[in-house]
Amino acid sequence: MIKEVNHVCEKLNEKLGVSVPLPNPQKKTLKTTSVCNFIVGAGLAAVGVVFSSKWCAVMGSIGIISSVVLRQERGGGKDEP
Repeated sequence: MIKEVNHVCEKLNEKLGVSVPLPNPQKKTLKTTSVCNFIVGAGLAAVGVVFSSKWCAVMGSIGIISSVVLRQERGGGKDEP
C-alpha cells in the first residue's frame, strides 16, 4: 500500500512540477511501529474497559487495527525474520 501511495504522489509531484522526496520505510521500521501501536492500543483499550471510557476503547481499537495493517504492509508472518 505504501508503494502505491508513493507512486500516486510521485505522479502528482511531476504534474505540479515539484520535487518532494517520499519516505520508503524499511521492514524493521514497520515492525517497530506495529509493535508500538499494538502496545499503546491494547493499553488504551484496557483503560477504556476498566474505566468505562468509550473514547479510550475506540482509540485503543484503532491502534490495534493500525498495528495489524502495518504488519500486513510489511508482509509479516511468524516465519519471517
